Amino acid sequence: MFSYLLFLLACLYAIYNGFELQKKQQDTIQAIKQEQQEEIGKVKAWFEEGKKGPEDRAWVDIHEPYWSLRYTPTFEIKQSSVLLPLGIGQAEHYGYYKEVTFWSTTYDKDMVEEIANPERLVNGNIDFSFLVIYLLPLLLIILTYNVGGLEKDAGFDKLITIQFGSLSKWLGVRFAFYVALLLSTVVLLILGVAFLNNGLSLLPSELGALIFLSTGYILSFAAIFFLVLLYGASSSSIAFNMIATWLLLCLLVPGAVHQYASMKVPVNYMTDYLDVNRKETYATYSLPSDSLSKRLLSIYPKVAETKHGQEAKPKDKIVRRSVGAIINEMNKAAVVKIEEKNESKNQLIRSSYWFNPIPFVQNQWNSYTSSDYYSYQRYRVEVQKTIVKKMELLVFDTWNKKRIEQEAYEQYIQELK
Repeated sequence: MFSYLLFLLACLYAIYNGFELQKKQQDTIQAIKQEQQEEIGKVKAWFEEGKKGPEDRAWVDIHEPYWSLRYTPTFEIKQSSVLLPLGIGQAEHYGYYKEVTFWSTTYDKDMVEEIANPERLVNGNIDFSFLVIYLLPLLLIILTYNVGGLEKDAGFDKLITIQFGSLSKWLGVRFAFYVALLLSTVVLLILGVAFLNNGLSLLPSELGALIFLSTGYILSFAAIFFLVLLYGASSSSIAFNMIATWLLLCLLVPGAVHQYASMKVPVNYMTDYLDVNRKETYATYSLPSDSLSKRLLSIYPKVAETKHGQEAKPKDKIVRRSVGAIINEMNKAAVVKIEEKNESKNQLIRSSYWFNPIPFVQNQWNSYTSSDYYSYQRYRVEVQKTIVKKMELLVFDTWNKKRIEQEAYEQYIQELK
């Protein structure tokens, strides 16, 4: 039972790491919100005192939409699931908060920095889901490979048949004990985390689905291993066949599929995005104001109905302050290509689930703990919506010559929450 205790300690340690990661994220988010409120309070004080901005920046005028929006601290935050300690997934490798500025994109360094860091990928925390999906079957092998096999080696199997009437029944009872032990351990740990995080209300949804998934996964491996036990000739052959099954399902098939997917859809180094940010951005800044105005009108046709839009030639200052909206559209187009390429690879992997079930279980598990690729994709969509909203406020309020007072500033805060 030493191996079982070691596995249990590893599970507890993994859950502890998950709670630590969750607490770190919650503390960071709380600090961000506090800093955000302090910044808002400082700007409101400027309005109340009749100041245009910080004393050391005479060029700033918070009555202009451009500066008022720049001094509106805007964050998009991905709240962690109460089940995060049960499956860290990609939570260590993607950003969970984003400060939205005029120049923000969904693939900024602070959004994807960690996934590009090999050291974090190697030295990441132990994941409870990894222990259950990959190591629990090995533990089941260690606990059960000599159940029946040892008796067959010693020639006692016929005696057992005489005493119990059926060797398969005797094997089933002994094997079921270990399966029940592991199954109850995993379920109790899942329920324990949900209880500590006040997540038992999720039982009809994510929590219940996670318990069902883990139970089905353990029972599936148990069924395969029981057949190996039943028809194995000796403990050594049983151990060999069990390990071969584990290697095939957990390593060889997923590895082969991943390698094929990597060749079919090569790793995306975001070259389209980098080109937009480096070359095309600089080229856009160098365009004359007339060209920039035309491009802005193609993005926001209603700009033509604004006060500046009805002028024969809008001021260069107004046009230049709207360049961020043009760059944002370019970035959005590049991001679409990146997402499409990622989705094609994901679709290829999903098509292998019928003979490659382990990635299916892993991805489903992470989806229930909101730490999978699509959870962060939905978060990126929310970030993009906030970016677009900030750009629209900038463009239309600037082109409409809107003067910002404290009430309008507070409206910005509400709209960009």
